[in-house]
Amino acid sequence: MNPFTGRLLGYVCLSLFLAFVAGPYTEQKIVSKTEPVIYLSAVALSSSAQRPACLENVINISEKDLTSFPMIQKAVSSLSRSPIETNQVSLYGGNLEAFIKRTLGRSQREVCFEHGGRTFKLTWLIIRDMGTLYLVGLNEPPSVPSIVESSLSKYPEMAAYIKNLERTAQSKDIDPEEKTVPAGSPSDESMKTLNDAMKRFEQIRHQAEKQRMVPSIVNRGVFYKRERTKLGRDEWANLNRALGTDREKAVFRMGDYLIIGASEALPESVPNNIEWFKIGRYLFAAVFLFSGLFAMRGIYRRRPGINLNPGWSAVMGDGIFILFIGFGAYCLIEYGMSKCFGMTSFMGDEAVRGICSMAYLPFTAFCALFSANQFSQSVEVTTIGLSLHYPGGLKTLPWQDIQGFDLKDSHTVVGRGGTLIPRKLQTKLVIHTNDGITTLVEPGFKKTKEELISTIKEKAPERLQPDLQKVSEAW
Repeated sequence: MNPFTGRLLGYVCLSLFLAFVAGPYTEQKIVSKTEPVIYLSAVALSSSAQRPACLENVINISEKDLTSFPMIQKAVSSLSRSPIETNQVSLYGGNLEAFIKRTLGRSQREVCFEHGGRTFKLTWLIIRDMGTLYLVGLNEPPSVPSIVESSLSKYPEMAAYIKNLERTAQSKDIDPEEKTVPAGSPSDESMKTLNDAMKRFEQIRHQAEKQRMVPSIVNRGVFYKRERTKLGRDEWANLNRALGTDREKAVFRMGDYLIIGASEALPESVPNNIEWFKIGRYLFAAVFLFSGLFAMRGIYRRRPGINLNPGWSAVMGDGIFILFIGFGAYCLIEYGMSKCFGMTSFMGDEAVRGICSMAYLPFTAFCALFSANQFSQSVEVTTIGLSLHYPGGLKTLPWQDIQGFDLKDSHTVVGRGGTLIPRKLQTKLVIHTNDGITTLVEPGFKKTKEELISTIKEKAPERLQPDLQKVSEAW
């Protein structure tokens, strides 16, 4: 196996070994599972339970007042049906701001009003004519099953939800004026002195401390909003079985609240471990390690004549190349595992992973070719001529075919300040022959150059001595 082929196979195998052993992998894939999700909301059955939702006075609205707003009238009619199935309706349009202004005499984001023995709350999304109408209170509770507090111990998640509702009802009222003024904003009072500023600062700090001590759901009083709970399927089924209600849509009473529950089957993406990869990656790594060492077993042997670069430099150069292309091997494994087995990527950047995967083999071949040419050349000097040992084979140049010697710089392109400029890479030895030119890479050490040129000068004919003298001085 020639040095190029051995290096190419070795680079591929050893870089994959490095990627399997050192690469970070999630070792998981995302699978879709359909699990029932329980949503709960509540309607207050007493003024104390309703108070956190409507901090200001509740306005009484007649049917005539709703005539000018057909969409709101339709939503109110929908939430006034019996039996109750839901307590909220989304509104898209309907001139909500005009309704709030007519009801309160000013523009506001929320308004509570009473109609037909039921209390409603309209929230308006200010940036556009959208909002939600909630049923937050009932004057007369409907005839529905009830759950007693003593049986809540069988249903821990439901007990936690009920406890949160009780904390909402027991919380102190929030002053409407304080609610509308953001913490930290100046009040209408002028702060002309340092004492005024300090008093205002203490008020803000005291208000912030009170808000930190009270749960956010209690501060906002959003018991009427439909929220996703942690109720499990079994607990929800047992509760409905005990109450005699439907699992899909259940309405029951608990204390001062009417609980509205709904079960929906939602597809969820959950991580699932790829168990075989946790062990398989190290088995693959062992296979690639032995394969890589086997492929590169003979490329470091000493070649005939003067070796242009020592073996230890070849080992160091190959090690640097393998570490460098190991990232490409890691991207290739990540890409292959994601496409074939659905494994989630640790990198997260699919574009980088895809580009590095496609460039991995071409770049590895380039690195193997460069390394083979740089570290696998040697020269035999005899009285007959020169024997050049390349990675691809042997080339013999008799003295009578050699016309002269010269030097030639090879360059690469680098970026400096946003501009591409050439940069000298190495100076090659050029041998002019009757058939053209032949080049040798520049040895890495000055001692090797001197040994090569002095050996050629000893065996070369007199006509080539001037060229060799120039090369010896310039190289």
